Order: sequence, then C-alpha cells, then structure tokens
Amino acid sequence: MPRIRRSGLLVLCGLTLLAGCDSFDKDGAALAIRDRFCEGWPYGCTDSTQVFVEKVNKTRNGRQVLFRVRDRADETARLSAAYFEPRGDGWIFLLFEKPFNDRFQAEAGRVGQHSRAFTDHLMELKSAQRWFLSIYSRYARTLAELDSVSYKPPDLPIEMTLSGGDWRAVMRSQYVRCEFDSGRMQLPSCSGLSALNAGVGDGPLFTAFGAAE
Repeated sequence: MPRIRRSGLLVLCGLTLLAGCDSFDKDGAALAIRDRFCEGWPYGCTDSTQVFVEKVNKTRNGRQVLFRVRDRADETARLSAAYFEPRGDGWIFLLFEKPFNDRFQAEAGRVGQHSRAFTDHLMELKSAQRWFLSIYSRYARTLAELDSVSYKPPDLPIEMTLSGGDWRAVMRSQYVRCEFDSGRMQLPSCSGLSALNAGVGDGPLFTAFGAAE
C-alpha cells in the first residue's frame, strides 16, 4: 500500500460541499505532485521547480493526471501519470503510474543508492574511530592514522576533520551529501543535492524526462 502524504489531500469544494460537486483542484494536484517528485528526486529540483497539470482523465475510481515539470529553462516532456482518488471531501495523491513511474524510480534510486552506500561507509569509519579511541585515548586526526586499527577507507573521497575533541566526516556525490558528527549524531545524516546545472536548458529535468512519449 503506497504511503499517503498529507500534502496529497486536496480540498475541492471548500467548507460547503454542494451535492454533486465533481470539481478537481488542479493547482492542489500540482503541489502534491511536486512534493512527491522533489522528495524522491531532489537532484532535479530547486525552489523554482513547478509542476503544470496538462490533462486530467477520469477513471473508474479516481483521476489520472498528466503533467509537466519545469525549472526555469529546464523542462520535462508530458509525463504520464499521477493517480488520485477521492477521500472524504477531497482527493489524495496515491502514486505515480507507468510508464513515468519506471523512469522516476530509476532516477530516484540513484539518490537512495548513494545515501545507503555513504551511510555504510561512515558507520564503518565511526567503528574504526571508536576502536582507535579505546587504544590511544583520542580520535585519529587523519584516515591514514586509522590504518593502525586495520581500517581500509573506501575508494571514495571522505572529508574528515577534528574539532574540540570530536570528529566530523562528510561524503558527497552529485546526488547526495552525507555527514557524521561524533559530537551530535548517532547515525549519519544524508540530504539530496540539486544538480549544478539545474534550471538551464537541457538540464536534469530534460535529460532524465524530456524525451517525447
């Protein structure tokens, strides 16, 4: 069962629901789609990202919304589709449908893949630092010092610094940035990154979703 976001609830007819009201709030639908799109794929989003509803098809139980995503000069093709169902006096956004969903999950998977990998690497570093601390009564200043506790860093850049007796490490890629701070975190924290060329013509939106259906 798909997770339903509160932002997907669209109130269509205000406080007074007239009998037979069958309107569909396209602006509310666009915001709900943007929330789900940018949460899953922050690489293609900035504060300027907008969703435009292009067509609403009635289905047996809900509405199928064809839409386009735009960030300034960058734009997708028409995407199909986002699916909504009625709930109470409004509508909820349930899921993305094929064929768009397959491509979206592939792109969003890069963010999740990097987040999981970086989290694992930072947790291994945390274990090595604890071991080093138990032996030398201080944290290692560099990754090279951790060789004494048999730590082998990944073949990926890790920025590690010491400050005030605590240590901090950061890993990043074009999709995500993950950080661990021994003074205030139990687990690494990861956040998605916007593409460096977001908003320009033929940017991430066009590259990932710009081909015609």
